[in-house]
Amino acid sequence: MGAAVGLGARRRAASIHAVQIVRCAAALAVVAGLAWLTMRMVAASHGFSESGDSTLSEVALHGTVALLASVGVIHRLARPANRYGWLLVLIAVFLLVTEWAIPGATAAGSLSAAAFSVGLLLAVAVPVATTWAVLAFPSGRVERLRDRYLLAAGALVFVGALGLVPALFFDPQAQGCLDCPINLMLFRGDPELAAALSRTAMGAALVWATVTMLELLLGLARMSPASRRARGAVWSIGVLYLVAASAQLAVSLDRGFVGGLTMDKGLWWAQLAGLAALALAVAFSLLRSRAMRRSVTGLVVDLHREAAAGGMREALAAWLHDPSLLVAYPVDGAYRDVHLETVDVTPRPGRATSRLVNDGDEIAVLVHRPGLLDNPDAVREVVTAARLGLDNERLRAEGLAQVRALAGSRVRIIEAGDRERRRLERDLHDGAQQRLVGLLLGLRLLRTTSGENHAEVDDAEAEIQATVDDLRELANGLCPNVLLTEGFAVACAALSETMDVRVVDAPDRRFPAVVETTAYLLVAKAAAAGPTTVYAAFDGDALRVRADVAQAGVGLAGLEDRVNALGGHIEVLRVDNGKRVELELPLAAPAVSREVIAADRGPQ
Repeated sequence: MGAAVGLGARRRAASIHAVQIVRCAAALAVVAGLAWLTMRMVAASHGFSESGDSTLSEVALHGTVALLASVGVIHRLARPANRYGWLLVLIAVFLLVTEWAIPGATAAGSLSAAAFSVGLLLAVAVPVATTWAVLAFPSGRVERLRDRYLLAAGALVFVGALGLVPALFFDPQAQGCLDCPINLMLFRGDPELAAALSRTAMGAALVWATVTMLELLLGLARMSPASRRARGAVWSIGVLYLVAASAQLAVSLDRGFVGGLTMDKGLWWAQLAGLAALALAVAFSLLRSRAMRRSVTGLVVDLHREAAAGGMREALAAWLHDPSLLVAYPVDGAYRDVHLETVDVTPRPGRATSRLVNDGDEIAVLVHRPGLLDNPDAVREVVTAARLGLDNERLRAEGLAQVRALAGSRVRIIEAGDRERRRLERDLHDGAQQRLVGLLLGLRLLRTTSGENHAEVDDAEAEIQATVDDLRELANGLCPNVLLTEGFAVACAALSETMDVRVVDAPDRRFPAVVETTAYLLVAKAAAAGPTTVYAAFDGDALRVRADVAQAGVGLAGLEDRVNALGGHIEVLRVDNGKRVELELPLAAPAVSREVIAADRGPQ
């Protein structure tokens, strides 16, 4: 069943990957087709296009388009869950569309009017698309609400106010461009109104570009060092690109339309260089992420060779250069490390947290220096490379938690058994024993008042007395009252009055009831085997008892399981004159047994 499920998952993953390849191939085909159409339009309109008549500028334009589209497709294939690659493809398309509002749009044949109108509408849409790509890097999503408002305002200004509104009053044939296709958006031909509206829109566009540049510069200044390393290059390129775009808007403000002058060529080249630099920066981030993944994977492979618990923390701390880093796993409704110690994952001054999530499931939480994992790429690569190691340690912690819960339940069972023994002792002492003693006193009173000797009464009195003695012995065996009231040392001394026990040394203090009962049971079992010498000591966290028995055999049936459940250790050694039993009992509640701890620590 598991193999079938795994095979199905692999088939689904392969199918999704195939769909991504088809989509990316289709996107490249669309960009290639639009580039071919743009080349035909430019060739049919010498001197009208943004790239001009220069072969070098045309090669630069199409080379930048190819670079943007290629990096976008590669990004999409490398990170199928991230849609950032499509933004680069969108910029490439818009960059081609800026060349369509020219007379050569007739080269599009029956689509010439549509191509010309789209060129008028999107002639200056590249700055907004580029800003979108800058703000969405590297996750592909614009997280902050104010950035979304900023992009929406930019689309209204550049596409609506600067593209659509002037086009409503722009009639190319009436203004002398007899070779231009018709403007499908034309409402009424009015050149002066179109120019006035265009100047107003360019002023608004300049304001928007200035606000956007300030926002990017403030964002760069506020970024943590890790975030600046991840996004600083892209944001800096975005600022420089907007500077060039703003300069072109400024020099075009008087004439009422963007582009068309020789002095604009330098600004056009600057914008083209900015877009190419943006694509290269994204490509470099992909290469850096791949190197990052390899480094983490190498650490995880070395870690798996050592198979040491807690090694993931050491590996990630070394890779992130943060010796104080903590790794917490969600176990039993809390966050704990691999040794089940509780970890505080609430952000506080000087400490930040990063949650590692895979397919919607939280794997672990890292507590580290602020700014260390502000880069989403770093978090993603940690999850990708170290997921198996982190899952392994999380499962190890969950297993230890289950073992600890089992050990706790065993202790609770023992304590419940001891309570029941004490209850039975009280019931025997306060119930049956007291009634028998009362009956015995009644028989004695009867014999005294009658003044006669009755053999039957004497026999009954003897039987009752024997029964009382047996009950006292049974109650004392269940749980000696002196152990409950006075403690282990006094109980051992009381035991020496009826059995051959010599107490050499015992701490005169009280211990947890379950510890005292276990130690007393050991002494009682040893004394039942033969003459016993007892040594006991307390070292601050454990009670240690040694019983030397002058016989060959000591019956410890049931006691070893009790000691193991309490997290203690018991050992029987052969000595010259008999056996020696050594017992060590921790005073604190046990977490896991020694064997489990040794197995968890791995080979030393």
